[in-house]
Amino acid sequence: MSSSPSHDTICLPITFINELSQSNDLHETLTLISNWLPQIIGSDRASVCLNNGSDETLEVFALFGNNAIEANTILPISSTMVGRVYSNKQLEINNNLAQSKDLDCQILHKGGLGSCVDAPLQHSGTCFGTLNLGSLEPDTYKPEDGAQLECIANWLANYIHAQMEITEHKKRAETDPLTKANNRHCLNTVGNELLKLWETDQQPFSMIMIDIDHFKQFNDNYGHHVGDQILVTFSQVINQVIRKSEHFMRIGGDEFVILLEGNVDLATKLAERIRKAIKDMALKHDDDSLIITVSCGVTSVQNQDSSLECLYNRADKALYQSKKNGRDQTTAI
Repeated sequence: MSSSPSHDTICLPITFINELSQSNDLHETLTLISNWLPQIIGSDRASVCLNNGSDETLEVFALFGNNAIEANTILPISSTMVGRVYSNKQLEINNNLAQSKDLDCQILHKGGLGSCVDAPLQHSGTCFGTLNLGSLEPDTYKPEDGAQLECIANWLANYIHAQMEITEHKKRAETDPLTKANNRHCLNTVGNELLKLWETDQQPFSMIMIDIDHFKQFNDNYGHHVGDQILVTFSQVINQVIRKSEHFMRIGGDEFVILLEGNVDLATKLAERIRKAIKDMALKHDDDSLIITVSCGVTSVQNQDSSLECLYNRADKALYQSKKNGRDQTTAI
């Protein structure tokens, strides 16, 4: 491990500052921070934990070095040192992890670490996460190391918070406010990215187009508030079926699209899982049990496709065929 700078100075590498100022998104910013921190304050591990929208948990968003607690791990606030630092907005040093009763410290100890230090990330008086350092050896961190980390955390909090706001703004711009699915703008963005991968690496991808059968009748018979509830529940079921790598979008009314990597057979199997899950969807209105079905059209990228519109038109044609043949079915072209 490198030696720590003296307690009255903070030595930040110029390369780190330059890279940080040029980082384009939250993930890149957090990765840079976790990669550089062990070089600034000698450590064997660095991570960034952020609030993940829950009042009870934090999530490890970036990690460098020892992976006793891996990236994307969800940690409870109530029984952890990192949670206490987050809640109290106060730095903590633990130089003897073997004796700690905190859940995260126990996991770090089992993973080979001997000591750790956590500093809160704060913006305008609100804590939104922590910076965390760990060492294989016990008794590593001195008060001046904690003071350095806390000062760095206060400085970096501005960068991280700004990227979080940009990420949230982008998410709102690409999200349908009713169903929380992505919107048509996201369809174009993701679809064109997949099309480029196809053109450069021949990486196949597919499109599933989904319509709720006779949706207008639900609106006419029960009111638009019931139609909205159908759309919301439908979207929740879809999100339970698809994987994180698959992109679900509402492109208008009761028309939805899913983009996924893989060929038409893989996409058809997913469409069928969705169709069956929607049919089993429990939705009641007063004393009525509403039976919801969907029709699906599936296609995959082909050599002659010059734009995303080619896939869209072909999936739409397949969807029309499903409706023509009686609905509640999947057609692949």
